[in-house]
Amino acid sequence: TDTALNEICGAIDKIKQSATGTRRRVFIIETMGGYCGYLATVSALSSGADNAYIFEEKFTVDDM
Repeated sequence: TDTALNEICGAIDKIKQSATGTRRRVFIIETMGGYCGYLATVSALSSGADNAYIFEEKFTVDDM
């Protein structure tokens, strides 16, 4: 079995391969975790994401 974080990072790596060939696009990745932003935060840090929006910190579409 594998950890949730490792699975998320593997999926992000695959998406990043597709994203490198595109310009001016935004990729939004939703992770599991319900109302806890731990997986989203740690996976964003480990994958080099530009931003991480989590449930604990309110955000709007304009923030994205």
